[in-house]
Amino acid sequence: MDVLLAEKIVDDLKKFSDKKYAVLDDCGEVLGSSKKFSIEHSHLDVGGKKSFPIHLDKKKLGYLYIDEKVDIVDKIGPIAKSMAELIAQQVRYTEILTSDEKRIDQLAYEFFQGDEKDEIEIARILRSFGINLDNNRVAIILEISDSDYLLLNSEGVKEGEREARVARAKRSIEDLLGSFYRSHPNNLVFYFGGNNFLILKDMGDKPKEYQKEFVEILEALHFNLKSELMVSVTIGVGNFKSGTNGLRESFKEAKTALKLGKQMWGEGKMFHFDNFGVVAPLFSGSSNENITFSKKVIKSLEEHPELFQTLKEYLDNDLSLSRTATKLKIHRNTLVYRIEKIAEVTDLDPKIFEDAFQLKMSLMLARYNG
Repeated sequence: MDVLLAEKIVDDLKKFSDKKYAVLDDCGEVLGSSKKFSIEHSHLDVGGKKSFPIHLDKKKLGYLYIDEKVDIVDKIGPIAKSMAELIAQQVRYTEILTSDEKRIDQLAYEFFQGDEKDEIEIARILRSFGINLDNNRVAIILEISDSDYLLLNSEGVKEGEREARVARAKRSIEDLLGSFYRSHPNNLVFYFGGNNFLILKDMGDKPKEYQKEFVEILEALHFNLKSELMVSVTIGVGNFKSGTNGLRESFKEAKTALKLGKQMWGEGKMFHFDNFGVVAPLFSGSSNENITFSKKVIKSLEEHPELFQTLKEYLDNDLSLSRTATKLKIHRNTLVYRIEKIAEVTDLDPKIFEDAFQLKMSLMLARYNG
């Protein structure tokens, strides 16, 4: 039993009766105690009349120790023990990630983020935990916008409190999905570290037929998730593709949609991979060739900051000379001269649509890859 659970049991028991309670480990070490509890021995007797074993799923977690007269202990002991076990059960399944859950989360992370050659073995291990990745599902990545929500950057956090926050968030997401998608309830939620959770959304037996309905209610899902968690969330959604390879591809799409959407429109929104049209595939698993080309273009422009800013404004204003000149507060002829210099420096002419598109993609790809 950890300290967080011990303190939770003691705190809730105090609401039942103001007695001297302590929760002990198997060696009699005090893990948590009420304010009135004053025994200072390093190890208490776990086999005495004042000690009651606390069980969960037929496993002993520790002991409840009641430092009162024997007649009082005899009277309230069995009730307090039952309450302690009920509290432990509630906490274990709502506010604490079990060891199996942590293992499953790690395996899911390795399946989607790791080497493809390990895919079959990881999928086999997940099946032993009752997780079948062959089922029809689509990937959704949920990112909590506030890092303090999960106490990621907070100092002085009590032992186990950060994990409890993660567990509560995960349970809330699971509960919301269960009530929101009643006809397709076999959804999976994994904690992916940081502020991120991965949702594998059940698409049912006819995923292609269900796809349209699924996409149409994504905004409602986003609203309900942020309302349930009571924090701003950003969501990236992939498309359905059959099989485990398809699921990995759906994850890549969700990851791309999340990252690209945040850069283009900011946090706190829902982004589907298809929102980005022909642009998205360029960023999903960006090739080294594309990244190298992008860096070359950016490097050539960084040596000319004035040209760099001019190009960004020109592209942002839909290649309009008049709007760009007004925005930059320069003469139209000056702008034309700068655009000619950009073409000379990059070997791409912004006045030509195909070249302008390559320049725009280079800027976006550079931002996307940090």
